[in-house]
This record gives sequence, C-alpha cells and structure tokens, in this order.
Amino acid sequence: MSYKALHLELDEHVILEVRKHWIVFVGQALALLFIAALPFVLFVVLKTFVPTLLNINNINFFGNKSALFLFLYTLWVLFLWISFFIGWTKYYLDVWYVTEKRIIIIEQKNLFHREISNLRFDKVQDVTLDIEGFIPTLLKFGNIRVQTASENNQEFFMSIVRHPEEVSRIIFSHQNKSSDNKLSSNV
Repeated sequence: MSYKALHLELDEHVILEVRKHWIVFVGQALALLFIAALPFVLFVVLKTFVPTLLNINNINFFGNKSALFLFLYTLWVLFLWISFFIGWTKYYLDVWYVTEKRIIIIEQKNLFHREISNLRFDKVQDVTLDIEGFIPTLLKFGNIRVQTASENNQEFFMSIVRHPEEVSRIIFSHQNKSSDNKLSSNV
C-alpha cells in the first residue's frame, strides 16, 4: 500500500495500521437493512389492524398507489444507501498509522471533515486500553486511549479497535526505544 499522503520522512515506515473492528460496520449495515425493511412491516401492520385506512377507493387524488409507494420506497432506499456509504467511508478512513517515530491519527469527522494529528513517541505519556465484556473479549476488540505529555495534556481515543493489546505493546515498545535514544543522546 502506498503511504505518500502521510508525508513520511525518508527513513520512516509504517509498522502498524490500526482500524476499528469489523463488528462496528456490520452493526451499522444490519441496522440500515432493518430500517430498509421497516416500510413493508409498517404496511403489513397497517393493513392488518387498520384496513379501512389503506382501502380508500373513493378518494383517488394520488393516482396509482403502488407506483407512489414504489417511488417513495426507492427514495427511502436511496437515502439509506447514501447513509451506508457515508458510514463505510467514516469506518474506512478512521485510522491510526504507527511508524518508527510517531503515531499519525486520522479521524474522519464527517464526509468532508477530517482531522489529522501527529504524535511523536517521546510525547507519549500513557497508553490505556479497555476491554470490557464477553463479546469484546471473545472477538478481541476494545478501546485505546493515548495520553500526551505536552502542556495541554491531550488525549487521543479510538473505540472498538482490533487487537488493542498488540497495538498497546507496539506503541510502548517504540516509546521505550524513543526514550532510550533520547537518554543515550543526552549522555
């Protein structure tokens, strides 16, 4: 994969690419699928419990009722399809890149709003991971929080990350290398 957009230094390489767990996107997709079926469920419920509401034959100002329903349902599915791709874009573009020197944090806020932060390993003060519950333990996902040692004491947070123990271990090992290099250069 090409990392030209990250503007890496000459001797810098991406070690790890951290994304959210796939369960996040599958959950959103299943919710949209349920919402897509909702008009049909509503139609069946209305037809069963309030048959006179759907059986208005004397008033025909809408024309063909099935064509109107199909048109409105197509608009509904189009809206859900767009929501699906916005969710996928946000899922795919929320990423942390761990290199030998820093962590590059790309957070896709909205479709046209992205924040990119760089965090050098010598500024990392603490890495906290949180794995809570049976499903996260079974599927190996959790939350990661990286705290900086800067003046404003910033925190970087990513929820529902795949393999948070491995991510934490790699960040700590590179942070230790960075602090060892800093100590040896001061001596």
